[in-house]
Amino acid sequence: MLLNLKQNHMMKTNPQTPNNIFVLGNGESRHGYNLEQFKQWGKIYGCNALYRDFKPDGLISTDWAMMHEIYSSGYCLDNKCYFRQWKVLPYQFYDMMQYSGLEQNGLQELNKKLEEYKLPTVDKFIHESKKIKDFGNLVCHGIDPQRFQECMEELIAELKNLSPDEIRQKLGNAGLWITWVDDNDKVKDLDDFFGGEFMGWSSGPTAVRVGIEENKDTTHVFLLGFDMTKEGLVNNVYKDTDCYVTSGCKFISPVNWIEQHTKNFEKYPHIKFYRVMDDESQIEEWSKYDNVKTVRYGAMFGHCVSPDDKSGSI
Repeated sequence: MLLNLKQNHMMKTNPQTPNNIFVLGNGESRHGYNLEQFKQWGKIYGCNALYRDFKPDGLISTDWAMMHEIYSSGYCLDNKCYFRQWKVLPYQFYDMMQYSGLEQNGLQELNKKLEEYKLPTVDKFIHESKKIKDFGNLVCHGIDPQRFQECMEELIAELKNLSPDEIRQKLGNAGLWITWVDDNDKVKDLDDFFGGEFMGWSSGPTAVRVGIEENKDTTHVFLLGFDMTKEGLVNNVYKDTDCYVTSGCKFISPVNWIEQHTKNFEKYPHIKFYRVMDDESQIEEWSKYDNVKTVRYGAMFGHCVSPDDKSGSI
């Protein structure tokens, strides 16, 4: 019954108002929402793998592997994206980005250890997209060869106390990503967007700030899929897919996310923030803020600003 409500919620048809924005996290609470319906109410901003299923007005990613997956899919050629540290380099930098800097003896020994634990060898951690044109430009993310070797050796030393899922979770952004870029893409570097003051935040809280800064008339922000799980297993729509951990992994602590969202609430006290959760679970740290409220999905549209009503309610 709840799923049908999410998919078929009846809404009056309004021209899009600049006062509402919707920010989509990838928590499992948003599963089943008809995202297309939100477009008539305001701009939509989303995170990471959302692009696989839906095209928001702006896609935000601060994760190296995810940014390079998005770009390699071709999505960025026609759709607006905001990426962390997306610094375009001339092709001459390419040779400096390879793992050939690892000493061969050390590399062979490291690969043997990795194989013992059924982990990918070092070459599998180098990710390079197809070259768009000869002598084109590129973007690179990752850690330098020497530090990569040190990180892998540190990980191997801990393996005896870790489960396979925990090992994969720890690997995270280990490796090197090289993406060849098109001069006409629609990627904005977050450092440039924020005037050199990007906070280094996670994708979700960053998406909130991008949406507000790009839409100066915003008065109402609706947060969907920001579950902030504090126990159990990982909570994510895209678990068990590329760039994400497996469903057997422990939940990821939401402490940093909660703190980052809190800073948004404090920075924009004139804006009303609605966290949409059908179980109406509360975030204790946010209880003191008058501009933050948790609402059910079915009640969300009653809080949206229509073209004829610029006030809304909290």
